[in-house]
Amino acid sequence: MVIERVYAGGGWVVRIDGGIAEVIINRPPLNLITIEMRKELGRIIEELERDGDVRVVIFRGSGDKAFSAGGDVMEFLSTEPKELIDWGRTIEMIEDMEKPTIALLRGYVLGAGAEIALACDIRVGTPDVEIGLPEIRLGMVPASGGLTKLVKALGPLRARYYLLLGRRIKADEALQLGLIHELVSPERAQERVLEIAKDLLSLSPLALKALKQAIKLIQDAPTEAGYDIERKTFALLRYSQDFREGIMAFKEKRQPRFQGS
Repeated sequence: MVIERVYAGGGWVVRIDGGIAEVIINRPPLNLITIEMRKELGRIIEELERDGDVRVVIFRGSGDKAFSAGGDVMEFLSTEPKELIDWGRTIEMIEDMEKPTIALLRGYVLGAGAEIALACDIRVGTPDVEIGLPEIRLGMVPASGGLTKLVKALGPLRARYYLLLGRRIKADEALQLGLIHELVSPERAQERVLEIAKDLLSLSPLALKALKQAIKLIQDAPTEAGYDIERKTFALLRYSQDFREGIMAFKEKRQPRFQGS
């Protein structure tokens, strides 16, 4: 049974089916993200984290013109600095989710849209994607995690070029830079994302949670500290039922039945 929930007056639609949640940015054609939507995003993420039936989360835009062309910038003039700081954190929450996340990218992926995409674990895009953080051209800077993520992903030398010019990155270049992991045709995009989601569903939710946490800890750690984190993560999983099930399934040449314990 498909469960559908609506947030922020219809700006977000969440559909849950068979352990997969789709979070849809629902303001076509450009799917601009309002301040109210940013605030509601935090609530959506918290609810999906608590929902034991949800194991994979997909983010996508409504229609085929844009994943999201960014924030509704005219609203920025009527906000206080404290509000801007608070709602910036809701997009950062996506990266902290214990469950794996996938972004299905089409068309414009700009500003806040790019920040949501970069916060996801896996990004699948179509050839018409243009991804970028053009805030500098409006006299501002990215402030919901995108600036930090782009510098860490590309290194400061390359990131300066894209950030200082507010340059949009075409799909092929984004693929080369690692900002997109797979490019697929528009006709196959939804199918491919669901294939990845179902693959993740077949894996141990306990091990996926531990792996995500280990990656986060290791990304800024010295090499020796990284080695220590991965060894301790393995050791902790060693005493789980999923660890035993994975080995027994391999031995018995069958598909494992992971329970997340």
